[in-house]
Amino acid sequence: MRQSISFIAKLIVVSLLFGVLFSYAMFQGGFVSWFLFYAFLPFLLYMIGVLLYPMNNWKVERKLSKRVATAGETVDVEVTLTRRYPFPIHYCVIEEFFPDSLQRQDTHVEKFRYMNDPESGRYIRKVKRVVFPWFKTKIRYRFSVDKLPRGEHILQAVRVKTGDFFGFVKKEHVYHHDTTLLVFPYQRPVHLHERVYSFEQGSSPSFKLNEKNTNIVTGVREYMPGDRFAWVDWKTTARKNEMMTKEFEQEKSVDMLIILNAVYDPVMSPLSFEGAVEFSASLLDELHQTSSQLGFLTLGDQRSYFPFQKDYSHKQRIQGQLAKIRPIGRTPFAQQLDRERTQLPSGIISMVVSHQLNSDIHQSLLKLAKKCRRLIFFYIRPQEQVSFQDHQLIKQLKNHGILVNVLSEEQLTQREFEVNT
Repeated sequence: MRQSISFIAKLIVVSLLFGVLFSYAMFQGGFVSWFLFYAFLPFLLYMIGVLLYPMNNWKVERKLSKRVATAGETVDVEVTLTRRYPFPIHYCVIEEFFPDSLQRQDTHVEKFRYMNDPESGRYIRKVKRVVFPWFKTKIRYRFSVDKLPRGEHILQAVRVKTGDFFGFVKKEHVYHHDTTLLVFPYQRPVHLHERVYSFEQGSSPSFKLNEKNTNIVTGVREYMPGDRFAWVDWKTTARKNEMMTKEFEQEKSVDMLIILNAVYDPVMSPLSFEGAVEFSASLLDELHQTSSQLGFLTLGDQRSYFPFQKDYSHKQRIQGQLAKIRPIGRTPFAQQLDRERTQLPSGIISMVVSHQLNSDIHQSLLKLAKKCRRLIFFYIRPQEQVSFQDHQLIKQLKNHGILVNVLSEEQLTQREFEVNT
């Protein structure tokens, strides 16, 4: 309806211009008046042509240099507009629409320097290009999107504006064309302090399951590249005249579960959740390098569970979940954690990454700790938002044997994470 009214209004304007010039030539007469009429007539005809020229049948094609990227990287975009008829277009103003998810920028560790500022990281992206296609049927333009933020971004539309030489007739059309870009969270090395071991005669959990218990010898075998020199059995080597090494019993296998809090909190800092996601991705990558079976669970608007596996596709599914996840859950995290606790097997190592800590979560963690072999809590929060109540709750968790790591600006701006386990 609005387009019809706009078309009629523009047609009336062109008709009035034609009527005024023709009336002036008829009533005034003479060479000058008719010269002005005929001189301006091509422009009037061009206005009518622009007004009648269809723009809704153009085809839009958008190509990305890569569809999957990591936060902070740059992606080059090429957009091609193809039209059927080579109608002479004087100019085109092409504008790209960016989703809200791209109205931010990721500067890696630098973005965490202002965690307490809710507007930190906001960045208005605008791309406008002016081209002069004339009779060309293909219009191409390129641009780059730098400092990509984490998330699943959908480039949806392109707006094209054109008009006549004098601006009496203006036309525009929005072309919808979806192009998906998936950006994984930025990962950093994670240095785990005070790793403990679990041998046959001990009860402490272990993160390194490739190590050997050198106190329990189960036999001897031929030497293999990578064996330690201290494992050589010299008596057997002398007797068989070939290098033999001791074979040790493997450590016990320990399953580990990482739980990410993805529940929305009205007072949360957006960068707190980004820090939680980035730390979870880095921690998963670090623990995937061991031989332990690793599981991942997100609790938010939807429950997403990735069972204990160790393969590349399993890791990619987890990274895809971390790229898309948003804090939109309404059910309290403590309530969801209590529900999951009843389904978890006993004797596992649990790691909870959260941007929230309150009395309900505190009670849920205490209940979870009784079922787990070891519970580690990672609390992501700006330093200024860590209240006296938070310190009291953290102290109580530590008194009950739960290891707590508070990650604020000081820790998140380092080139690698350093946490206690």
